[in-house]
Amino acid sequence: MFDTFKVDRKSISDEVVQYIKDLIHQDKFSPGEKIPGEREMAKKINVSRNTVREAYKILGAQGYLTIKHGQGVFISDEESQIRNLTSSFFIKKDDVLELFAIRKVLESQAVIWAMENPRLDHHRELKNILEDNKTALKNKASYEELALLDQKFHLALCRMSGNTILIRIMINLIDLLSEVRTQTIQIPGRSEQSLKEHILIVEAMITRDKKRAKQLILEHLSSVEESIIKYQVKDGKDNALV
Repeated sequence: MFDTFKVDRKSISDEVVQYIKDLIHQDKFSPGEKIPGEREMAKKINVSRNTVREAYKILGAQGYLTIKHGQGVFISDEESQIRNLTSSFFIKKDDVLELFAIRKVLESQAVIWAMENPRLDHHRELKNILEDNKTALKNKASYEELALLDQKFHLALCRMSGNTILIRIMINLIDLLSEVRTQTIQIPGRSEQSLKEHILIVEAMITRDKKRAKQLILEHLSSVEESIIKYQVKDGKDNALV
């Protein structure tokens, strides 16, 4: 699973942070799973123990890892990740509009690339996410769980594009929007509407209708964006969404 790092500069800890984030978002680890300690991880990826220690501290502060002294380092549970990802960000209305503008460019292309390299396991994964979402709505799951499923769907689309740079960019964008996503999920009817839109996107992808799939992902993101703005205006939140 692990790759070695062969660079030697001060920002290497940032690269290790991003590398471990990628593994988490790609479901290489499960929530609550214990990961290699500092010394073992340092050997696996060919960096110093101090670099790993610094990376673990950063990931712990960001909510990705839970460090239990005397026990080890663990992947945080999913709800903690959603709750902590963007606690340090203050997202204003203009920021949200700009972030969604970027998402429309990236995700519409991600869908096209995913369809150019169709795989049955990708279709199964997307269908499983949709089924999990249906079950969560039926069982009146928490807002955090619904937000996580929404995030999982969009990350899966980007991962299926096969473009690693796009995946990294989307991970950071979703980090920025995660608090907004949790608030959006609380808007009456928004979760149900998003699920319907996700289903249509997947159906278009399975039939390899590129034009329709691209149109549907753009319409979906515009729909979510409009919901956020309406929610903001209704609640008198002119300056910020978090």
